[in-house]
Amino acid sequence: MKKAFPFALRIGIPLILTAVCLLALPACRRSPQTSAAKAPAALVENMASGPIECRITVEPAAVYLDRDILLTLRIRAPATMDVRLPPLANRLQGFDISGAFDREPVVQDGFVTREHCVKLTPTLAEEYRLGPLAITYTDRSLQPPEDGWFATRPLTFQAAPVVAGRASSTLADIMGPVRIYPPFKTVALWIGLALLAAAILYGFWFAVRRIHRTIQLRRMSPKERALHELADLMAKDLIGHNQMKEFYLEITTIIRRYIERAHAIRAPEQTTEEFLIAAMQDPRFSRDVVLKLKAFLLTADLVKFAAFRPDPPTVDKTVTTARDYIESDEQEHQQPDAAHV
Repeated sequence: MKKAFPFALRIGIPLILTAVCLLALPACRRSPQTSAAKAPAALVENMASGPIECRITVEPAAVYLDRDILLTLRIRAPATMDVRLPPLANRLQGFDISGAFDREPVVQDGFVTREHCVKLTPTLAEEYRLGPLAITYTDRSLQPPEDGWFATRPLTFQAAPVVAGRASSTLADIMGPVRIYPPFKTVALWIGLALLAAAILYGFWFAVRRIHRTIQLRRMSPKERALHELADLMAKDLIGHNQMKEFYLEITTIIRRYIERAHAIRAPEQTTEEFLIAAMQDPRFSRDVVLKLKAFLLTADLVKFAAFRPDPPTVDKTVTTARDYIESDEQEHQQPDAAHV
């Protein structure tokens, strides 16, 4: 028996200690933190002016961007006084008014308690603030009734952090920046403005170029201008495009305008018959020149009005006649001037 007792002690004591440790282990564990944060306490501001008591209650006291704030204005005043609550639209900073309602007035011991509740939605702002409110009242217990007012104290709210506690060092963007393309209407508007600007610039360039060309033509002599117009006509290649009528119409116009500029004869406004009669009576036109112009103008009239299709040699002769007349006509008028000098 004496040997059995120490053996029991050697076996039982370790078992007892192990059981005690197992029972105490749950108590050593940390209690799990609830994911939901406790609701912050309300902010209460009391003030009074004479018999009028004002209480401003803000729930919650801190500003959370993911929840709204309930602002309650409680006014307790004698029944003989009419108290008017001020508007809040221009007194808030960092909030949008999402709704408002009034609770039923409570009358007790000659006092009336009114409550005006406003639902505020926080926005991103540097400061969240309720400015001073001017509360006005009318005391009907006096004769005549007297009006008065008093101002509340401004309230500044603290913004709660978006993430509670210290941010983890392993936080990282789960995706890179995403390019947001402008809407189709914006793109179409910019394209339209760009096309309009291009059209305005082209119109301005075309007008400047045309004015410059007109100035250059006016500075030319009748011969230089007629030869320049003839070169432009040949560059159009109306003959190669089978536009024979248009070609003869333009080449006769060039000759008629040259005669008007060089001899002051209204050739563009005259018919072929009227011009030939006037040219034969004008000593500045020799008989050979009149005959060449007659053949030239009659051929052009056949093409323009009788659908005549001249062959290539006839067309070449027409161009040669027009060029030779312009060049030789000015030389003929320069020779008498040189002899006179």
